[in-house]
Amino acid sequence: MRKIIFILNFIFSTLIFAQNPESSTLYEKEYYDLINYIPENLKTDSIQKLESPLIKGSLNTIGSLKLYNGFKKDFKLSENDNKWLKNRIDQIATEIFLDGKRILISAVGGYSGCPDKMIDTIRLNNIEITNLRFCYSCTDSYRDENFINIFNNKMYSLMKIEPPNGKTYRFYGKFIGYSKNNNGIELILTDDRTFKFWKRKGHGSDFTEGLWKNRNDTLILNSKTLTKNDSLTFSLSSAKWIEFNNLEFQFKKEKLTELNNGKRKLKKITE
Repeated sequence: MRKIIFILNFIFSTLIFAQNPESSTLYEKEYYDLINYIPENLKTDSIQKLESPLIKGSLNTIGSLKLYNGFKKDFKLSENDNKWLKNRIDQIATEIFLDGKRILISAVGGYSGCPDKMIDTIRLNNIEITNLRFCYSCTDSYRDENFINIFNNKMYSLMKIEPPNGKTYRFYGKFIGYSKNNNGIELILTDDRTFKFWKRKGHGSDFTEGLWKNRNDTLILNSKTLTKNDSLTFSLSSAKWIEFNNLEFQFKKEKLTELNNGKRKLKKITE
């Protein structure tokens, strides 16, 4: 019982602290605004119907949901209450998205410590996304793994972006063609999931760009749809536009081999 009382006191004091950004210089105002942001159309669920009397408040912000979800094992919540918490995290991610905000959460800290800036901007599939960081010691990040996974997976789904997996980062970088038939090929895969591809031919080249994703060790390329201005630009240049539609490569030992009887072969280079 004493442990539960301590946890509740910690939660309430943390929520009050989080609503007073002037009390700390570590987090910027934008960080607090997002942690405490209440989506415009997030409905107040009936917490009174839950089985645990320990879940209190509206739980209508990232900060409050994160804290309660982190201590759900200590509260020994029922299956029904755990299901409610998961659905609530899905709800808040959805309503934040509908309010025009694109947010992904990442865990930082550990031996390297917390960065000075706990919020920044990243781009994925040409979408500008706010990267909200939660900082941890070497031993406490496990509490929010579940929250971060549920929130991020929902946001990825809403943005129609393929979530990264453990092998995604291995694809970042520049590849060049090897073997006689692939001389002059260059492929650049960036960490914002865009790509550029060239096949140089004399004074001109075949060219395309678009979005990429990986399915484990398989790279998948899709060219963007050209606008009228894009088409005019290419017709006036020496580049010939080519189009990739779910073009697949197998990635193995830092090399890409085109699948489905394709002939393109590329190797990763270090610049």
